[in-house]
Amino acid sequence: MSTSAISALAQQLVAAHRGGERVPVDAATLQTLSRAQALSIQHEFVSALSVPVAGWKVACLPDGDLISAPIVGSRLLWSPASISRTVYGLGGVECEIAFRFAREPVPGRDGFAREHIIDVIDGACAAIEVVDSRWATRFCTPRNAMVADLLSNGALVVGPVNRNWRDVAFDTLKARLDINGSAIYQSTGGHSDGELIGLLVMFANDLWKRGLAIRPGEIVTTGSYTGFHTANSGDEIVAHFDGFTSVSVTFQ
Repeated sequence: MSTSAISALAQQLVAAHRGGERVPVDAATLQTLSRAQALSIQHEFVSALSVPVAGWKVACLPDGDLISAPIVGSRLLWSPASISRTVYGLGGVECEIAFRFAREPVPGRDGFAREHIIDVIDGACAAIEVVDSRWATRFCTPRNAMVADLLSNGALVVGPVNRNWRDVAFDTLKARLDINGSAIYQSTGGHSDGELIGLLVMFANDLWKRGLAIRPGEIVTTGSYTGFHTANSGDEIVAHFDGFTSVSVTFQ
């Protein structure tokens, strides 16, 4: 794909992010995107929004592929939140744990180890990720195209920071997703990789190799404990995690 085609797709994603139509590209075309091209689109997309990066979304897939994307400041919200259809779009929701960084981690000679990350975490919080795709293919989108589209992040709603996060057993953490007061899904240790600090170490090393870093105050969300679900206009979504203040968002 040419440089001009990459720029054109980035600009279309910007328009869709601001409330325009979904980008009319078919899955076959998106399938041709390489990871390098996807990251180029992602970078141009975020730069063109002219909004500071407030955090990151990261996941390690079952095949070992680490994928990530920035979360822009206009889409990082504090609970309780109320958002418009322009933001929630297709209405995907996931219950997650996110970490806030007090300082930028400093790598050792060979990169980051656990102690480099643990020492700079300010705390952890419950979060609801609102998931939306700006591609016309909606959620039937190839992996690299998702990377280009900020990993389908519509918004991240976060709660108060728990500074006693080191006492939390993330691999057995109990979580529940409620919609309009009814429990839709609950789990114990529902994260596909409950070793969240290890995931953060992998992520920090990946950014370091790309010449990037986690900045002070940024929030990194680490994937779903309750799987992917959808909500509709008028719904109130609440995420509950043992030991954390619950988080809520209403779809206008």
